[in-house]
Amino acid sequence: MIGSTKFLAKFAVGVTLSLLALTTGAASAQAATSCGVVTAAGHPWIVVAKAVPCSTARHVVQGLAARTAALRTGATVTVSSPLRGFYCVLASHGKPGGSCATPGAAKSLLWIVAA
Repeated sequence: MIGSTKFLAKFAVGVTLSLLALTTGAASAQAATSCGVVTAAGHPWIVVAKAVPCSTARHVVQGLAARTAALRTGATVTVSSPLRGFYCVLASHGKPGGSCATPGAAKSLLWIVAA
């Protein structure tokens, strides 16, 4: 289980960096940071943040984890952000996850279920 969690964490970071590179340029993508795995709502969540402190990112994930885990497969929903100026989207396409970002994605955080 630990090995698969580490693999998923590295995979999520790679996917996030790829997406950030497409949307904000390669230089900005390097600013993304892995904030580790957080357990919330009975699931482990991989957390990645860009220009957001990891402690804040983990706190947001803990607050939105139950709503993220409860989504039916294929669902996407926009939710109120606990961070001023951020927009948050929860989704369950394959694995439940979500993201919050400022307009233009200068600051963002991403989470995906690790199990």
